[in-house]
Amino acid sequence: MAAKQIDHLVTMANQIALNTGAHSDAADSTRRTADHIRKFWTPAMRKQLTEYWQSGGEELEPVVAEALREMIATQADGG
Repeated sequence: MAAKQIDHLVTMANQIALNTGAHSDAADSTRRTADHIRKFWTPAMRKQLTEYWQSGGEELEPVVAEALREMIATQADGG
C-alpha cells in the first residue's frame, strides 16, 4: 500500500474519531466511528486501514483501533 494513501486514511479515521467525541465519550465515539467507516468507506479503504492497524500502525487514535476491533468482531459473528 502506498505510504501517502495510508497516511491519508489514517488522518481521515483520526478526524472522524475526534469529531465523534473521542475525548469525551470513548464508547460512543467508538460506535459512531465504526458506523461511519462501515457506511461511507469503500471495502478497499477499510481493508487498507485494518491491515495497517494489524501490522502495528501506531498513528491511529485509540478510538479508531477499538472501532476496527469491533468491526472485525462483528464480521466474525456474521454481522
